[in-house]
Amino acid sequence: MVEGVSPERTELLELLEEVAATVAGIDPAAPDAAARLEAAHPFRSPGMRRVRALAKVGVEQGWLLPREAGTEVRFGRLAKDLRGHAVDCVLMSGRALGHTHPRGEVNIGFAWEGEAPRFDGQPEGWIVFPPGSHHVPTVTGGRMLFVYFLPGGEVVWDPPPPPSAGSPSA
Repeated sequence: MVEGVSPERTELLELLEEVAATVAGIDPAAPDAAARLEAAHPFRSPGMRRVRALAKVGVEQGWLLPREAGTEVRFGRLAKDLRGHAVDCVLMSGRALGHTHPRGEVNIGFAWEGEAPRFDGQPEGWIVFPPGSHHVPTVTGGRMLFVYFLPGGEVVWDPPPPPSAGSPSA
């Protein structure tokens, strides 16, 4: 173990290394990409339950989501390059900044708070965005935690919205 790195973080990275190997072999443009991920790493499996439990420890200890964007979004980078993917984590409710996925994006979404939160209309589980897709991430009905894999770490963020009328300008 590297000094200052929790054993839970190390274990989480080891588990996600296995997942990343599968993600690297699946084309996010394929219509069955989410089904193939589910077949390889079932969302309700002990391994995915362990990923969620380790992420919970990371949230509680502060190493998983060290940054925030407003009151509804906390985030952090878990790995810069895991099998060719940046691995980031986000805990959110409401809306986040829109973006485009030049090479796609693979998400594992975990319900965190609320009865049945949804991400862009989808329930927790595997959520895949194909290359070139754009969205404004939106969680309704509670909060969700995401572990997401970005091929090559590529994402193009929309410009932030202008200040609303009547608010002081910077």
